[in-house]
Amino acid sequence: MEAAGKKIYAETLEQQQIEVRKSVMDRLRQAREGQTKDFNTVCDRLEKKYTNAKV
Repeated sequence: MEAAGKKIYAETLEQQQIEVRKSVMDRLRQAREGQTKDFNTVCDRLEKKYTNAKV
């Protein structure tokens, strides 16, 4: 049972990391394409969102 729980935890953690990376890359793409007014604003928003996020 414990091994199954560890496997589920590892898979969940990996999926969350993938989602965070995708979100960060999407926001950086938006900044490069000029869809945001200020790159620093994008970085500040991402930092605020993910600083205390459960990962």
